Amino acid sequence: MKKLLAPILQSFSDLLFPRTCLGCNQYLNFHEAALCLRCQIELPQTHFHLIPNNPVFKKLKLLFTLEAASAAFVFQKEGRIADLIHQFKYNGNLSCGNLLAHYLANTLDQSTFFKKVEGIIPVPLHPSRQRKRGFNQAEIIGKVLSKKLGIPLFTEVLIRYKKTRALAHIGEEARWIEIKDAFKVNSSSVNLPKHLLLIDDVITTGATLAACTNAFKKNSTIKLSIAALACRL
Repeated sequence: MKKLLAPILQSFSDLLFPRTCLGCNQYLNFHEAALCLRCQIELPQTHFHLIPNNPVFKKLKLLFTLEAASAAFVFQKEGRIADLIHQFKYNGNLSCGNLLAHYLANTLDQSTFFKKVEGIIPVPLHPSRQRKRGFNQAEIIGKVLSKKLGIPLFTEVLIRYKKTRALAHIGEEARWIEIKDAFKVNSSSVNLPKHLLLIDDVITTGATLAACTNAFKKNSTIKLSIAALACRL
């Protein structure tokens, strides 16, 4: 009976409180959740979680040693994903962040080469930037992944102690210089899991992730994998 009534109740609710698509702001039909069907179809999904030697892995393995890497979407400057991530990071629209994080979580759950991950580490923001923004987008993503995958989230292990300029607004070479030695591992972090998953929102040059992995070099027993909402190809 509940299943029969659900569409009727949702339709009635939509009449009183119309829901809109996070992507295009058009009204949603009762069977649509968060994104309309058109926006869902337009999402540039990568399916990299099914390809061990995918373009993200190939790009990052030139920079540092890693076990696996994936990104759920291709980042296109004027595309739907760019808009959703912008709403998430800069407009504080956590619904967009949670939506994209669930897409990423589902891909990792389907993948065979992330099964040995034992802990999730979000790329940290500098404390001053996090206070200004009000949240760390990578931590929001990490919480969704932790719940979906049943893997513990560690938010105090990796520290961003060097304040840098916003990397999105500077050139590629300048990014590497700016982000160098920006991270360190918390000295009180002991008995860490041996296989960690680093989480970020967008992979561009790989400079931020390279700086993060460099902070773990003193602990040679730790293996690292990478996952992000989107990547630039």
